[in-house]
Amino acid sequence: MSALPQPESNHGLGVVLEKVDNLAVLPHVVFKVLEVTGDCDSPAAEMERAITIDPGFSSKILTLANSSYFGLPKRVTSIKEALMFLGYKSVRNLAMTAGAFDMFVGKNDEESLRRRMWWRHSVDSAVCAKWLAKLVPKLSADEAYTCGLLHYLGRTLLDRFGEGSYTECSHFIEGGMSICEAERQIFGCDHVEVAVGASLKWGFPESLALGLQYVNPPKPEEGFKLERASTALASGIAKLAKQGRKVDDAEVPLWTFPMLQLPVDQAATIVEDGIAEITAAQLSF
Repeated sequence: MSALPQPESNHGLGVVLEKVDNLAVLPHVVFKVLEVTGDCDSPAAEMERAITIDPGFSSKILTLANSSYFGLPKRVTSIKEALMFLGYKSVRNLAMTAGAFDMFVGKNDEESLRRRMWWRHSVDSAVCAKWLAKLVPKLSADEAYTCGLLHYLGRTLLDRFGEGSYTECSHFIEGGMSICEAERQIFGCDHVEVAVGASLKWGFPESLALGLQYVNPPKPEEGFKLERASTALASGIAKLAKQGRKVDDAEVPLWTFPMLQLPVDQAATIVEDGIAEITAAQLSF
């Protein structure tokens, strides 16, 4: 079992988690999609009903489904068609993506720019994590995608609800401090603790919530190692893709390779292939 965040002993974390109940959109959309995918005997039909109840949400999903990444033979104009051509698992991931997007919208130009960068990184990480699952048979592609998509969620929650300024936090990061160290300096907690705590509070599966603990290698007694490792590696590759750098130019979490049973001596090739997958995806709003 992985160590869980303890809001009752961390004031900064408690403040943020008390306020996440105000967020109706993300839990409703994401949890419903997870529930339908996991429990329904005919998930495609249930997925269609869950999505089409909201025309605006459906439109977002169709925009993503018609992106060049999927290369569909025709333009799809309904969720039913998207399910037919892509399958419910792909549409599930698109629904997760569309559902999480609203969390990364800022109230001013500075917030919007910052959160849009986090959003871009989150989507790139999700695409890469799903691709990594092809190389790791025991890793669920759906859970890997979702962990990649939500692993920066804690940053926007801190930005919205934390007792502090993320602008000030950014100054520490630009000065060379790690993201988590800077966040603890300003908010008293970090984005990993917030993301895990919020996910558990919303009733997400434990494998998904604890898969967001991507910063440090898991201890031998801790669980969900594949999810954590894929999130960490995908996030690292996504950073390199954004910076246009090779594996030798920045640190990649090499602890993830043996955990995922990937050859460390092929790290450069794996990273370059992951960057290519991100580049080809072109998923955007």
